[in-house]
Amino acid sequence: MDELIKKIAGLGFPGIILIAVMASTGLTGAAAITAALAFLGGPAGMLGGITVLGLTGLIADALTNVGLEELLTAVYCQRRQSEPQGKLLEEINFLSLFDGDLKERLKATVTDVCGCNTIVAQAITDDTEEVIAILEYVPGMTRAHHRDFKSSNPVMRLRDGSVVKTWKNPFGVDHVFIADRNDNMIYGGFVGWIHSDGLNAAIARIRRNYA
Repeated sequence: MDELIKKIAGLGFPGIILIAVMASTGLTGAAAITAALAFLGGPAGMLGGITVLGLTGLIADALTNVGLEELLTAVYCQRRQSEPQGKLLEEINFLSLFDGDLKERLKATVTDVCGCNTIVAQAITDDTEEVIAILEYVPGMTRAHHRDFKSSNPVMRLRDGSVVKTWKNPFGVDHVFIADRNDNMIYGGFVGWIHSDGLNAAIARIRRNYA
């Protein structure tokens, strides 16, 4: 994932457009590149070459695994390290493919590093992988957004040093997160009201076996 982010970031704004076009159209390969070039109105050299063609498959996998916003956040986290903030903010404003809320969150990534610590994939232990599997098995479990991670509170520390955190949003929806030793989000999910008991049972099991 890290290498993919660096390669997309290296493409600059055309890389962002390629992601957006693929997410909105489902196109991959040469068709995705052609559509992105049509949007940009630029020469083939902007997104040409076998390397970029190969990236489209990896981008498609990333969109499936982490979603559009997570992927864009990771790319802007990478780009903000070497590109002027003003330039990045200007291009985000230009992105007619995105809604206003997403634009504001991406701007926060550029100006405040919002979300950057929660995107980069961490090496996790076997225990944490097993805990994530337990949570994923809870009926109704849906991946949570990293922006809600900061609202969560720790409920237990696992024996590998990672931390289980929970949060109930204003609508009473239960969220659960796992953070690494440096308080970076590794996993986040939530369940609806009817599945809260299942989540509580999973957390109790995790406490018995992994804390």
